[in-house]
Amino acid sequence: MARPQKAKAAVETRPVLQWTMAAIGGVVTLAVIGVVVWEALQPSAPPVLRARIATVTPSAGGYLAEIEVSNSGRDTAAAVNVVGTVEGASPSTVTLDYVPARGHAKAWLHFDRDPAGASLAVVGWSEP
Repeated sequence: MARPQKAKAAVETRPVLQWTMAAIGGVVTLAVIGVVVWEALQPSAPPVLRARIATVTPSAGGYLAEIEVSNSGRDTAAAVNVVGTVEGASPSTVTLDYVPARGHAKAWLHFDRDPAGASLAVVGWSEP
């Protein structure tokens, strides 16, 4: 008879650690749902793209410029076209697959001359 009472007592008491983990899991789940709902309710805003030269490396036949395109907008931009021009040289172009919202992407442009005074322009993109 002692055995059934012992089993009954073990079933009725829940360890504190089990309740603590359940509470933490519930809070994390509610927080994730809150963030998803918050993001879904935010209005969309077009991409705000800006390109800059990060580094320049001499190479055979010219210069390689690593460019960084940043997007401070709330929407992602796809097929981002960037044109780099240096005075007296032909323009260099690159197309980035996408630049995430509030993120950045890197690409490389090849120039015949030193791109120290180069100007970069983001000339177009599309919605993903």
